[in-house]
Amino acid sequence: MANSLTIVQVMGRLGIGGVESHVTRLSAGLVDRGHTVLLVVQDPDDHGDDARALGIDLVTAALNREGLVRAIETLRPLDVHIVHAHNYRPARFGAPLAYGLNVPYLMSVHGPRAMWKRALFVDWSDRVLTASEADRNNIRGAFGVRGKRIEVGFYGVDTERYRPGLGSSALRDEWGVPVDVPLVLNVSRFTHRKARPALMLIEALPEIRKAVPGTLAVFVGAGERLERIVAAAERLNASLGERVAIVAGPRTDIPAVMNAADVVVATATTASESLATSSPTIAFGRTGYFGIVTPDSYEAARAVCFADHGRLPKTTTSGFAADVIRLLSDLPAARQAAGAVRQIIAAKYTVDHMIDHIEGVYRSVIGAA
Repeated sequence: MANSLTIVQVMGRLGIGGVESHVTRLSAGLVDRGHTVLLVVQDPDDHGDDARALGIDLVTAALNREGLVRAIETLRPLDVHIVHAHNYRPARFGAPLAYGLNVPYLMSVHGPRAMWKRALFVDWSDRVLTASEADRNNIRGAFGVRGKRIEVGFYGVDTERYRPGLGSSALRDEWGVPVDVPLVLNVSRFTHRKARPALMLIEALPEIRKAVPGTLAVFVGAGERLERIVAAAERLNASLGERVAIVAGPRTDIPAVMNAADVVVATATTASESLATSSPTIAFGRTGYFGIVTPDSYEAARAVCFADHGRLPKTTTSGFAADVIRLLSDLPAARQAAGAVRQIIAAKYTVDHMIDHIEGVYRSVIGAA
């Protein structure tokens, strides 16, 4: 194919997290456009076959000096055009890899980093791609990079996969949630600060149920804090004498899961995917509380990656409960507003839009080299 590129993506690992999913979607989309993508990972584990099935070539290399030498030897005969590293540790590998291959280098930043850690980091690319405006602000200035070098991007949403109208009755049956019972869903990777929304939702459920009787909550995800969430749910269920908090654990059928909910509590890419299913969504994540995402507030929510980047205020249990109650109390209006947000995503923030942008950045960086 004319003007096709050979692109090396460097990432620490494969998996189901937001960054991993973003890189996989980006790589698969580039392959569909006729480019060759080589994904450098430490361990392809169970997700390696999924990546290969999408046409992505995997290069397994430890992100250390020995792995660097082997990666250069493997990639040098392949006429690579650019190396794109995703986040700080892969960038420490990606920068010397690009130097060793004598090709341009691009770094993407995915999430905030403490200033003292940035002060120790030297492997910035000449242009740096960020996932949000909040990420841009985090790296700009002291111990970071000058603003003119920063290109702000976004996480594209697969609006064909994440869409309204998917059947979800079987899921509700599995969870024991009747179709006419209000359901609040929290989908997350339950790690450190990302577990806070789940724990607060459990705490808020009695107050929510007083205003909207019968409301149940389901928690979908995995992570080192999952056991803590299970314990909190069990305590609440025991205190109320019924099963109102249901921990479903990790799942891969997330589009159907989101369609089963009346309200979704999520952050980062999960929140944008929820909105693409036209599900009323509250953005609540590791950097604070954003609240209900509406057509008017969507851009502000996206700029902080739906409470995953930037600095946001905290909320109280009662304040959080009030937002959930507000949505549940008028679901037709809430769903209409979420549907309008889906239209914004479809017009500007799909995976294809994201690939258009990043492919343009690649060509610009290569052209400037």
